[in-house]
Amino acid sequence: MQLFGQKIEGLGRALDLYQSRHRVLTENIANADTPDYKARDLDFSSQLARALEEGDTGDMPEIEPSVDRKATIKIDGNSVDLDSEMARMSVNAEKMLALAQIIGRKFAGLRAAITDGRS
Repeated sequence: MQLFGQKIEGLGRALDLYQSRHRVLTENIANADTPDYKARDLDFSSQLARALEEGDTGDMPEIEPSVDRKATIKIDGNSVDLDSEMARMSVNAEKMLALAQIIGRKFAGLRAAITDGRS
């Protein structure tokens, strides 16, 4: 039995995935001047869709970062483009904030139901 239901569990898993992606993007930025470093990203759209649709969040495998094959490789072998990484990180942070707000509203609704609307 799920304590908070499939939607909250799925939203929580989605937030975890976006947090993992944020970590990968910050690693890319930190290694922007490292020779031969290849930019990485997480491709978790199918996992995220599964988490939100099925609510099956407990058995999902961890998603490993993969090298961004679309990135342009510079002379030193590094493929990190700071502008695109910062843009990706900004969009990712906005999605994390939106999910956190949605989860917060769900818990506020549960709290209101438990306390009969009293704070």
